[in-house]
Amino acid sequence: GRGYWSGCAISLTFLPADANCGIVFRRIDLPGKPTIRAQVANRRDTQLRTTLVEAAVHVEMVEHVLAAIYALEIDNCIIECDAPEMPGMDGSSLAFAIALEGAGIRRQWDSCEEYSIAFPIRLGDDNQWVMAIPSVDPGLTIRYELDYGAKSSVPTCESTLEITRENFSQQIAPARTFLEEHEAKQLQSKGVASHVTYRDLLVFGPEGPIDNSLRFDDECSRHKLLDVIGDLSLCGIRLQGKIIAHRSGHRLNGLLAKELWEVSKKQRLDSNLNSITNMRKAA
Repeated sequence: GRGYWSGCAISLTFLPADANCGIVFRRIDLPGKPTIRAQVANRRDTQLRTTLVEAAVHVEMVEHVLAAIYALEIDNCIIECDAPEMPGMDGSSLAFAIALEGAGIRRQWDSCEEYSIAFPIRLGDDNQWVMAIPSVDPGLTIRYELDYGAKSSVPTCESTLEITRENFSQQIAPARTFLEEHEAKQLQSKGVASHVTYRDLLVFGPEGPIDNSLRFDDECSRHKLLDVIGDLSLCGIRLQGKIIAHRSGHRLNGLLAKELWEVSKKQRLDSNLNSITNMRKAA
């Protein structure tokens, strides 16, 4: 596909990886084919997208790819790309989910790291926030509340979905990215996404989507929920609990991913310390 920002033709190849490899991007367009690990430590704030940087090499617009990988329960994968930007496709994760499911997923007999959210974590302010809370239900459930106010042409909506492979493929992956008409014109006036038409993603005018139609009544909040999945995948662990997001974007999502990673790391260290202490007592 083509990159929304660059307009360049881009190819991705998903390759099997050894256990404990994690998710790794490989830039085959650069000398030495450098790699960038999909880890929260490599995340950088970038306008309207998630960017990863390692050793001065970067990949961007990774959130839709990472959402598909996480939701399809893939823990180890090498993603070869011949450009820094991921292909925009139709603005959703659907093409990536179809490709991955079509290739098949191989079970590896190594355990993956999991973290059950133990206490509430809230980041943001009254206008925009994201929160992780414990839950007695298994797995991960995400609720996204979208409300840009009465002056916005983007409809107010909210979505709550458990993140399972089936739910993702059918209810989340098809949800496309969106913006308002004045935002689209502003970007194109700067030479960005000049090749993108209103058929390529959802652009909202006063009467709703322009030259397009919604796949779901709450497609916009479903897409923001999709972004949350992709951004939180940078924790590198399986999460159990509930996430509630109110108008959050990539920056807040990324900050929550960092917080969850640090809390889970501390829990693992404490658990290892307790195990060592118990062993010493037994000895």
